[in-house]
Amino acid sequence: MLRIRNGAVVAILVACLAGCGESPRPIAEQTVINGPHKGTTHQLPEKKGFVELVNEPQPMDRRSNEPTALVAYFLKMDGKTPLEPAPTDVAFSLNAGGGGRGGRGHQQPAAKSVPLVAEPKADDPSGGCRFASRPGPYLLEAIQGTLNAKIDGQDASFSISGAR
Repeated sequence: MLRIRNGAVVAILVACLAGCGESPRPIAEQTVINGPHKGTTHQLPEKKGFVELVNEPQPMDRRSNEPTALVAYFLKMDGKTPLEPAPTDVAFSLNAGGGGRGGRGHQQPAAKSVPLVAEPKADDPSGGCRFASRPGPYLLEAIQGTLNAKIDGQDASFSISGAR
């Protein structure tokens, strides 16, 4: 009886290990990946790659008021190699007031455009297509807006709402 029970347990384990787990999807089919800089990623239009968003330097505390730059790494579909050719006209259009509504008689301030300039990092294998803003009050966890860029001459935009 013990021999039959052990055989049944082994058969169940083998079946689970062989077919119970779902195999990971190839990176080309994913719309969100873990970027090499541990940032939030978005797939580019027409599966041309990904954009990874991070703060540099990363604030130690979410409540900190220390200035930080908005940084966008544009990556090929492998999620690691810098995108070629590099995008142009990269900028964040930040919503004013964090998406709040202006009250009666109060006009909502206009959105602010924050340009990102090409600043490749030679010592970073994924940093060849890096774009950064000037440091400011740009904690990704708290901003709302749109990242805009031209990729292969075509306009692309990504809504951002409290990304990391």
